[in-house]
Amino acid sequence: MFEKFVKNCQKSYHVGEYVTLDEKLESFRGRCSFWQYMPKKPARYGLKIFALVDSRTFYTFNMEIYAGQQPDGPYKTDNSSCEIAKRMLAPLHNSGRNVTTDNWYTSYELANYLLKHKISIVGTMRKNKKVIPPEFVSHKNREVCTTLFGFQKDIMILSYMAKKNKCVNLLSTMHNDNHIDESTGDLKKP
Repeated sequence: MFEKFVKNCQKSYHVGEYVTLDEKLESFRGRCSFWQYMPKKPARYGLKIFALVDSRTFYTFNMEIYAGQQPDGPYKTDNSSCEIAKRMLAPLHNSGRNVTTDNWYTSYELANYLLKHKISIVGTMRKNKKVIPPEFVSHKNREVCTTLFGFQKDIMILSYMAKKNKCVNLLSTMHNDNHIDESTGDLKKP
């Protein structure tokens, strides 16, 4: 029944140019082997749902319920962040759309995969990723509101020093220049 609902969502609406991939927690306290506890969410207990939504209208285009660790067998699915993103974005292959993700999904591997399928990505990255150069993670000798850019083929990584001892790392296949937005004034945001 859930799969039928998702198929109807995809048939009834064509998403815009920009989509967002994230997870949500539907409040649930009943008996279920795969309910989740997420202390930072308002409900804290419930069913974890991965959702792909239109960034402008927030219309849900694709969803998947996280069913927890699964036993070996023909129906076992990989629940790694990269594999979930690949499954969620499969209906949009070769569409030229852009997906925005958080640091749980964003990876160099996913960016390369999506480029092959003509989808661009913009997302924050955790600083422990191996593809991020050490100078992008280090806070030493960096002033606040400075930006470092790194380019490799069609992928850009940037590091923005938002506050003292706090840098934000971003990966993008949508942007390919080191432009600083002058309208942000002293913040010098990329």
